[in-house]
Amino acid sequence: MKLSRIFTCLAFAACATFAFGSVAMAKLPADMAEYNARYEKEATTPEGAAKLWLEAAFLYQDASTRALGRDIFLALMKGLPKDFERNAAHSTMVDRIKNQPEIQRSYCAGSSPENNYKADVNNCEITVTDSKAGMDPTTWNVWLKSSGADSPRQITLVKDGDHWKVWSAPGLYMGIRPAVK
Repeated sequence: MKLSRIFTCLAFAACATFAFGSVAMAKLPADMAEYNARYEKEATTPEGAAKLWLEAAFLYQDASTRALGRDIFLALMKGLPKDFERNAAHSTMVDRIKNQPEIQRSYCAGSSPENNYKADVNNCEITVTDSKAGMDPTTWNVWLKSSGADSPRQITLVKDGDHWKVWSAPGLYMGIRPAVK
């Protein structure tokens, strides 16, 4: 490969990282009032709403905060039925979030198969690799880097007034490489 082409590729990668980069998470919401305040501020961008989805998953994984995580999912996900935990259409999401927490931790900077996807979920920094409009003018797609996958994972959001709601997020609970034992 010519040297100029290498520099062009490196420059593009640097611009992509600058344009999309990392989004740091604040401490997980302690209650719905705190979530609602964060939603009002952060879900004005698709990337912010995507980050809130991961926070809901982290809360849902812990039995002591599961009810709050459930309430946040219901508030954040467009069209999610109230019985999603018993609904066959959402059984894979529920099962993987509850029983394979390493999948969501793989989106936190510093996690890896080599460290068993160790992550501080209260200080999780995610990396957005791409963010662009969907096929419909009210939808948006965001791709997040997972340390357990070869390619970024997609989440689709939909505009809801001045804010974004999660429409579809199966990429965020797809399988990842197993931890190295």
